[in-house]
Amino acid sequence: MSDNTNTLSADSVSEKRVNTTDEDFIASWQGNDSVGAVASALSMKPASVEQRARSMRKHGVPLKQYAGKMRAVKDEAYWASMAALANAALPESDGLNDA
Repeated sequence: MSDNTNTLSADSVSEKRVNTTDEDFIASWQGNDSVGAVASALSMKPASVEQRARSMRKHGVPLKQYAGKMRAVKDEAYWASMAALANAALPESDGLNDA
């Protein structure tokens, strides 16, 4: 019986990985305004771009900071509106399961 496991050769893995020099990475980071733009420019995943920037900063490379993500404030009014939305989507009660 032959072993037909799916293994990746070194060639197929290296075709998927992008080898970007630190110099090219820094130039792209400093010349763009978002992680997504750098990822697109270098054909990298955004998570890989973020990790590489963290690593460079850890070693003293002064990369610029991008603006943070906009986050919605989830106060009591927000949760009340979510509850109302969920209640509106519930089927009408037939009176049998009133608790």
